[in-house]
Amino acid sequence: MATSIDDTNKKIVIVGATGNTGLQLVEQALARNYKVTALVRNSDKLAHLAHKNLEVIKCDLMNPLELAKHLEGHVAVLSALGQPGLQMSAMTFYEDSMKSIVTAMRNANIKRLICITSFYTKYQPEIYPFKFRLIIRPMIGRHLDSMYIMEQYLENECQDIDYTIIRPPRLLDEHIIEKEVKVNENDYFFPNQSTANQIPRANVARFMLDILKDEKYIRQAVAIDMSSG
Repeated sequence: MATSIDDTNKKIVIVGATGNTGLQLVEQALARNYKVTALVRNSDKLAHLAHKNLEVIKCDLMNPLELAKHLEGHVAVLSALGQPGLQMSAMTFYEDSMKSIVTAMRNANIKRLICITSFYTKYQPEIYPFKFRLIIRPMIGRHLDSMYIMEQYLENECQDIDYTIIRPPRLLDEHIIEKEVKVNENDYFFPNQSTANQIPRANVARFMLDILKDEKYIRQAVAIDMSSG
């Protein structure tokens, strides 16, 4: 099995490919000449992206046996999975989907994983900004809780997986901002409030592909953002 991305095997799997961040990830990966397998629930959402290096497969991501069949021969999984909408009660989407993905990766003998969560996944209201308590927690608290459980699963039970967890702030549907992405390793936000607290999805996708090539931040979680200036 190839354990790194190189010119002999550039086959990657993208899950969550039909969301706004996932679409950016697919488009940018194709522009970098990756061979992309997009595993989706609704293939119609990628019909406009016909490309010789793109294979779109309908797949039940919660079925690791089915998922593993489509991972064979690839060198990495990039996840932009998200659950839209407000959620008032506890949810398990993020940890459930990640457990299925990791099981499938082990069955297919793939080690490299890059996935997205968010700022503030660990509940620490005493050190987070006021807007966390006033706006963010009431709106997406259940999502953050499920993301945090997912992160803990990767950190505590997946030392055989070369994972990187990416924690962005508010995501914007804008084109790439030609600035360097700021990185705070092994933290849940930028405590010095030196960043913009918002980032284009296109920049998140670019960062994911950059660290895939360079193999940075293995078995780490990183908060990312744009500079405020």
